[in-house]
Amino acid sequence: MNDNESAKSGGDTPGKDEALAWAIKMRGEMTKQLQEQFERWLAASPQHKQAYDRYSRVISQAEILKSSGQADEATTAKLGTRSSKRWMMVGAGVAAVIVFAITISAGGTPIPGSDVVLSAHAAEPLVTQRGEIRSFALEDGSTATLDSNTKIEVSISTDTRYVRVAHGRARVRVANDMRPFRLAAGQGIVSTNEGVVDVMISDDRQILVELISGKADLAVASRATSAAAAPQSLRTRTALQYRADDPQVHSTARPSVNYSAEWPSGWVEHRSIPLDQLISEANRYASVPIIVEDRKLAKRDAAGRFKISDTEMFLTRIANLFDLTIHRRPDGIYLRSQ
Repeated sequence: MNDNESAKSGGDTPGKDEALAWAIKMRGEMTKQLQEQFERWLAASPQHKQAYDRYSRVISQAEILKSSGQADEATTAKLGTRSSKRWMMVGAGVAAVIVFAITISAGGTPIPGSDVVLSAHAAEPLVTQRGEIRSFALEDGSTATLDSNTKIEVSISTDTRYVRVAHGRARVRVANDMRPFRLAAGQGIVSTNEGVVDVMISDDRQILVELISGKADLAVASRATSAAAAPQSLRTRTALQYRADDPQVHSTARPSVNYSAEWPSGWVEHRSIPLDQLISEANRYASVPIIVEDRKLAKRDAAGRFKISDTEMFLTRIANLFDLTIHRRPDGIYLRSQ
């Protein structure tokens, strides 16, 4: 049984919680009493050493993300060095690794087509609030741009690079590196070494993956077996779509109509789009929903460039374009014909 298989089984290893605790304690300040206690525990069972070695490697290889000036020193420090402080005082960085190791021991999320288990808690998450678009610099030189109300989790080690999109939309610009880069969403994994990839999880749990530049493959696994289907090559100007909650996951190619590559700027451009769909895009950024009650008005076509991330600018443009009045209420902003 290899380390990952042991990690997946988790519960069949006696004393796994003790092993994790010792792996953390032994990275702190050492005393004679602590060393003696550790040696007695280690000698009690061969499985103790196996579990201890596994967790020690997890902690040694884990590296915490550093974002664009927002992470504190504890978060951005690499966790492979010894600290002169007690393990309980090391801070947020080690706390993230503890959660990472615990989740692995309980059986995390398997990467389709590999033996790697990627925990959703592998690192402190990156989050944007509603109305916010923000870029983060990752430790390997890659960048992740998060759309409004988006959350991703990042794990970068000496061997591999992982990003999981929990919800929302993200664009990852992958830096050229010998380490493979895997971008996860639902049961799908995008694999690349250099490229720009968009991933969006819609409110109805549809997942859309689009290659902006470079080369990348998408493999989607069955939820029942975790076995990955044959990878599909991503092509520019074509998006692949699958459901996050469908036990029979299918990938279908479709033209990326109405899926603007400009979204990190807050702008979209459409040759033709129903007004209600355009407003749905703008509602990703609005503090209260923009509402069109007239169904005929909602189905009218709109065309042009729209700053959907700026709600007031968007409302003014739409009101002028369709000759509408704007009515503000606590439950929403209503657009009505004059």
